[in-house]
Amino acid sequence: MKMSTKGRYAVRILLSIARYQHMGPVPKKIIAAEEGISADYIEQIIVPLKNDGLVVGIRGVKGGFKLAKDPVDITVYDILAASEGVMKLVDCEQMDCTGRDKNKCATRPVWEGASQVLKEYFEKITLKELIDRAVDFEKCGAASYSI
Repeated sequence: MKMSTKGRYAVRILLSIARYQHMGPVPKKIIAAEEGISADYIEQIIVPLKNDGLVVGIRGVKGGFKLAKDPVDITVYDILAASEGVMKLVDCEQMDCTGRDKNKCATRPVWEGASQVLKEYFEKITLKELIDRAVDFEKCGAASYSI
C-alpha cells in the first residue's frame, strides 16, 4: 500500500503554514520553497483543505494561507481525509465484493479492520505534535528548514 503524494504533501503544506503563520499569512512561494512543491500543485492541494475548514486563504499583496483551527485541533487524519477522501484499503462495494453478498465475504473484515487501525493511528497525531517534532529535529540540526 502506498499513499499518494497529494496526502503526504497536504500534511507537509499544513505543517509549513503552521510553522510560519506567526509572521502573518504564509504565501505559496514560501511553502513552495520550504517544501519543494510547485506553487500550482500547492494550489490544487489547498482547495479541499479550505473546503474542509482546515485552511483559510487571505487575498492581497500580503496574502497567503493561515490555519483555520489551532494546530492541536487538526489531526493527520483530518488532513488526509480532506486531501485523499475516505481512507479505506479496499473499497469492497466497488471491487472485491461486486456481485457477491458482502455479508458472506470472508476477507472483508480484514480490510475494514486494517483501515480502522490506520484511521485510529492518524487520528492520534496532531499538527501540534508535528510542529514540536520539527522543532526538535531543527534543534538537532536534522530539519531542512528554519522558523
